[in-house]
Amino acid sequence: MRFAPIGGLVAALALGGGAAAQSVLVRGPQDRVETVSAADIKAMHQASVTVPYGDKATFTGAVIGDLLAEVGAPSDVRLHGPPVNQIVIVTGQDGFTTVLSLAETEKSFKTEPIILADQENGKPLDTKQGPYRLVIGGELKPARSVYAVIEIELRPVNTNDPTSKAAPSMGAPPAPEPAAGHGG
Repeated sequence: MRFAPIGGLVAALALGGGAAAQSVLVRGPQDRVETVSAADIKAMHQASVTVPYGDKATFTGAVIGDLLAEVGAPSDVRLHGPPVNQIVIVTGQDGFTTVLSLAETEKSFKTEPIILADQENGKPLDTKQGPYRLVIGGELKPARSVYAVIEIELRPVNTNDPTSKAAPSMGAPPAPEPAAGHGG
């Protein structure tokens, strides 16, 4: 039956009254993949962000940079030069994704953290948002907020590096070849 797994997931989420604990897949450099459990996330440094939109709720959760460190992402003094040329793709259970620069996730680059929230105003997230929601400190709108986060991926964007798995650049086209027979 095609809908049985979805029905089971919905039932599991409903049993807890809020979002059920789950793991998050974190992908990083050199094809490194970690499954980070709810217990792992709770054990990480927790930060809070009060959003300026809606009911101006306060969200609490693990700092995204700490989750990326689980797969070897550079941080702090190591985050300069070529490593800055990486993106973080956050995906929700419904397929919605958002993109951040790796520098945005580093506390030494921003005044407010980006977190994987599991609480809103001191209570577990509801089933619509949770169990984990991306909350970007300093954002004036929730346009990049991802509900029910299931995956966080660090990906290079430097297409000049032959070892990069990034797709070809969508930037400016290459310079045209000089015309033959030009001049006198």
